[in-house]
Amino acid sequence: AVVSTQSTGIMSKKLAEGIGSLVLDVKSGKASTTDSYEQAEWLARMMVDIGHGMGVNTTAVLTEMDTPIGHTIGNSLEMIESLECIKGNGPADLETIVAVQGGVLLCDAGVAASQEQGEQMIRNTFRDGSALDKFLQILGNQGVDKKTLELLKKGEYSEVFAKPEYVENITAEQSGYIEEVNAMALGRATVLLGGGRQLPGDVIDPAVGIKLLLTKGDQVKTGDILAEVHHNGKLSSTLRTRIEGAFLIGQNRAPIKRVLAVVKADAPTVDYEDYRSQH
Repeated sequence: AVVSTQSTGIMSKKLAEGIGSLVLDVKSGKASTTDSYEQAEWLARMMVDIGHGMGVNTTAVLTEMDTPIGHTIGNSLEMIESLECIKGNGPADLETIVAVQGGVLLCDAGVAASQEQGEQMIRNTFRDGSALDKFLQILGNQGVDKKTLELLKKGEYSEVFAKPEYVENITAEQSGYIEEVNAMALGRATVLLGGGRQLPGDVIDPAVGIKLLLTKGDQVKTGDILAEVHHNGKLSSTLRTRIEGAFLIGQNRAPIKRVLAVVKADAPTVDYEDYRSQH
């Protein structure tokens, strides 16, 4: 019932926009709202069927959410990373998610002849500056002043976004490979730093958060810096231990597989790599 209510709530807002095509990002993993891959697939299928039933060409892309997307958790940090992504300088997994889902949308809308072409068209907008220009145009239309837009375009983020008073390093206690970075644990830690609300009236501190210098699949040596903790007060030993515990280091290299599968109406769920080769 919860998933059913979630799907209708999401889709009612999307369909009210009067769109012809829709791509949904449905997460599966420790930091998602679903308990398993199967539940994520069921939620995706339900929303795709709702969209299809309302005459909208709807596709869902199932993506992994065990590991943090990109390298940052926190308001200012994530905004900076997003801007760097549309400049073509973002983390590979973040760019891949955007390119894949944008590619699906371009194919569904008949703008791209193949999934591969659609993804390349999206990536090209990062490299040629058109994605950034369009985003800044949107900001300007919403009232952001010209000086701020110029600073964002130049990458002078320290003039725009809140900065923390303190930055502390989290280091590796052993050598090996990072087998896991628990996204939910780091998300909750960021809330405790002040980056999210525990109660409705809490004030969010946009400067705090966690920046990953290494992530799942990376090789590390004892003493390497795994992450920076950006905060505006004393970092308690309990919270520091919680952040350290989000990193599992072992001897097995397990790179992130961010995009999992594609769900379309009246068709079985398809592994993303198979979908890409077929479309």
